Amino acid sequence: MSDFTYILQKITAGDDLLEEEAGFALQEIISGSVNPSRIAAFLFGMSCKGETVTELTAFVNVMRRAAVPVIAETDSAIDLCGTGGDHSGTFNISTAAMFVAAGADVPVLKHGNAGVSSRSGSFDVLRCLGVRPDLEKDQVETCFRQTGMAFMFAPLFHPAMARVMPVRKELGLRTFFNIMGPMLNPAGVRRQMVGAFSRETAVNIIRILSNLETEFAYTVHAEDGLDELSTTAPSHVFQLKDGNVSNGRIFDAGVFGLSASTRKELIGGSPEDNAAIIRAVLDDKATRAQREIVLLNAAFAIHASGLQDDIQQAFYAAEESLESGSARAALENFATCTSDLHNKS
Repeated sequence: MSDFTYILQKITAGDDLLEEEAGFALQEIISGSVNPSRIAAFLFGMSCKGETVTELTAFVNVMRRAAVPVIAETDSAIDLCGTGGDHSGTFNISTAAMFVAAGADVPVLKHGNAGVSSRSGSFDVLRCLGVRPDLEKDQVETCFRQTGMAFMFAPLFHPAMARVMPVRKELGLRTFFNIMGPMLNPAGVRRQMVGAFSRETAVNIIRILSNLETEFAYTVHAEDGLDELSTTAPSHVFQLKDGNVSNGRIFDAGVFGLSASTRKELIGGSPEDNAAIIRAVLDDKATRAQREIVLLNAAFAIHASGLQDDIQQAFYAAEESLESGSARAALENFATCTSDLHNKS
């Protein structure tokens, strides 16, 4: 097998890595055999060259094997998250949509992190919502059995990431770890909705997921740059179903009767600011723009679960979850359960 210096030389020359070379390189990094400066060179070099589906699939497989596994019933369970790195400054839309989906009786196994390329990651805003997002494996498994919801804080389930995180923070750039994060769910969910910071990334992720044991997935990227389905511009939507990847389609939120909004109407801020917005959404007291973008993303997440055959019915289920108070109850139950489990530890 090639050594790491050869790997660096190869990507510096702009050459793509073979699957085994990519796997070797990341395994060397997470095993502690590579110093931080060379890790930074690798991350930056891969970013400049552009990662291939083959390379990314190898990276995902290495990280999945190294993860702490969560044992949970994954039938109909979903993970919904974005890659990050879109620098949009919006509030935590997918985290809000998580509770709307849960309120529609969809099991949620969400995998997330603290903010790296944004001020407020899912971990940060959940903590401000009264959730204990730092539960260990056994606690996460118990919480999911009791509430049908779980949050897996990436550093606790990917200890190998500790060797990379300081370098990522120092670089301050999006890297292939932004792309991989949504595909590293420790519970092995097979149904996902993933927002991507570019159309190309959305295409790559759906292709990678097709190489893995994924039953159904949506990957989305909005033309306004959001790594979410957007109400300010049409969104590119790619679907994986029964092993087949769609060519993609343009989706306009007007299909659901939603009004066009502006980016300014979706801006968030600190974790505390974003938590306040999410509480307003779940109380059905948010602005129209905030409410509608959450409903839009929740609808696709609900449909991804397979519990609603029709996307329009999934949207109605999202509305019912919000208007009935089920979404807010999902948050309160989840916060209580995580806090109780933490206090007993």
